[in-house]
Amino acid sequence: MISLRMLRVSDKTIWCCAFFLIAVGFLAIFSVNFSGDLKNSASAFQFVSRQFSAFLVGLAGLAFFAYLDYKHLKVIAIPFYIIVTLLLIFVLFKGSAVSGAQRWIYLGALSFQPSELTKLSIILVLASFFDFKKERSPIWPIALISGIPFILIFKQPDLGTALVIAAITLGMLIWNKTSGITLTMVLTPIISVIVRPNIFLWIFYIFLLWFILYFSRVNFFDLLVIMGINIGIGIVFPMIWGMLKEYQRLRIISFLNPGIDPHGSGYHTLQSLIAVGSGGIFGKGFLHGTQTQLHFIPEQHSDFIFSAVAEEFGLVGSVIVIAALVIMIRRAFLIADGARDFFGGILVAGASVMIGFHTLVSVGMVLGVMPVVGIPLPYVSFGGTSLIVNMILLGIIQSVAMRRQKLIF
Repeated sequence: MISLRMLRVSDKTIWCCAFFLIAVGFLAIFSVNFSGDLKNSASAFQFVSRQFSAFLVGLAGLAFFAYLDYKHLKVIAIPFYIIVTLLLIFVLFKGSAVSGAQRWIYLGALSFQPSELTKLSIILVLASFFDFKKERSPIWPIALISGIPFILIFKQPDLGTALVIAAITLGMLIWNKTSGITLTMVLTPIISVIVRPNIFLWIFYIFLLWFILYFSRVNFFDLLVIMGINIGIGIVFPMIWGMLKEYQRLRIISFLNPGIDPHGSGYHTLQSLIAVGSGGIFGKGFLHGTQTQLHFIPEQHSDFIFSAVAEEFGLVGSVIVIAALVIMIRRAFLIADGARDFFGGILVAGASVMIGFHTLVSVGMVLGVMPVVGIPLPYVSFGGTSLIVNMILLGIIQSVAMRRQKLIF
């Protein structure tokens, strides 16, 4: 039932946080493309105009999904997942390449990234699957559902979005209260990937893992599967490393030591840190950031948008932006916890994990505590498809929030 009265029981804090972040995004996008005076800043107006067009589309999507009963999403989950997966396959063969990555589909003047839509499709299809299976969910269908788009996106290559898919899957597994054995099957390979660059540390980890599992009286078959996955990762790790593009390997190396290549792979991080540090407590003021206005930071309008916020609005502005995101994520988890059914809860939980992971990695990249993997800051970074997907997720979150209790007319 469509009624404006439903807005009374929506989460007004989330509305305020989201639209505040979008407004900050417009200011930051204009600033990073500003050319010194308004007459010569056609590029800045063009970027803002494109983002505003995406905002209008996202607003329509937000309204539609907010008033749509979220239970109907079960019907479209599988067809939507199949369509998005086919688009990912199409991108590998016919997609357009930008900056060495084949991620885009162009339809005349319109363009979009299917990988952004994949995040939404994964949340919908996993929520439907978990709702059907509840805590009895086996790991293999989940690995298949998430693994296919993960591999297709990784091949584009788009390591950042592939990691988002993994984070959403892990977060929804935890929310589903999946068994400890299943979580062990998921988490221990992640640790293997982290420690594998040091072969001696990895060998020690494998023996330690076997020791813990063996004396925990884990079922022999489960023990065999867990150890097989971890040992297999150790064997194929050099192959996976070789599949990464040169710039991706350099980014990971530069994350460990940005000074190793200050004019190449470490340039983004070093310049970003300079921008953040120069902002001070209160910032240099809108359109007065030297690193931002002199365009020292590549892709600052998307992946490194937070550096512009930090430089021009300082520590105070940065804390307010981060606080808005944290409050929004916290409120979303509270909605998930209070949802009227399991499907609504895990649906919002998946959306919350995605927004939270984006925030953690995007801010971490700017501060030099995360590798540069190309993840935008939710609702702030430039990117039409990303903004539309985030606004649709906002609509879904509010749909669950507005239906937590019966309306009294």
